[in-house]
Amino acid sequence: MFSGSCPYSLRTGRNSERKNEDNNKMLPKQLLVKAAKHALSEALGYEEGQVYFSLLTKKEEDLEKEFSYSKKYRIFKTLFDLGALGKIRSEEKDYFTYILLPPGFLYFEDVEQEIIDFLEEIYLKNYSKQIESGFSQIILKNEKTLILFLLKYFMKEKARLLLDEINEAYLGKRIDKIEITRRKDKIMGIIDENLAFQFVRILNRDSYDIIGYLINQEKESKDYLSQAREEMKNFF
Repeated sequence: MFSGSCPYSLRTGRNSERKNEDNNKMLPKQLLVKAAKHALSEALGYEEGQVYFSLLTKKEEDLEKEFSYSKKYRIFKTLFDLGALGKIRSEEKDYFTYILLPPGFLYFEDVEQEIIDFLEEIYLKNYSKQIESGFSQIILKNEKTLILFLLKYFMKEKARLLLDEINEAYLGKRIDKIEITRRKDKIMGIIDENLAFQFVRILNRDSYDIIGYLINQEKESKDYLSQAREEMKNFF
């Protein structure tokens, strides 16, 4: 949880700026960086928050210097369990690799929206191509925040969803562009007819994994997208 009393919260930072206008001035971006790092550490753990921010800002070399391979692997596993990393396999590969997920795990923490928007803007700048990369299989711990992120940033006109529940309050006015069919046995959606996803819950030894795919309208994935459209017709 991100506490409003944190020394790097936006509110406290701004008060501090007003008290020290003539010295130690900080740019808004500097304040956002400090607040964002603190929010990540509170939500994920100190080292996990550090690693997430380094990956987000494409500073993987910092990780190589600070963490051994085995320590980094353990942190990656923790971040996967916390919903900050997923595993992805493109059609060209026969193995899964870790993928950084959007900071949607902060949506329902006590974190100011400006901080979340700041982190998401960095994510879109550095990682949006991995969402727009044709056909990919993906493994997650929680699909709900990824779906909200896709609707927030990739939906321009409309979306059709098959799922059990979605946080309509978080979507605000965007909900007016979304058709929803409630299903407990299926998690599927098409956004603007060119981005599709489907997930299923698979029981593993300790809990559930979410396994599915992302399809973006590229030449090599059009057949997959057509199949997804046809399947959706049965429900709308």
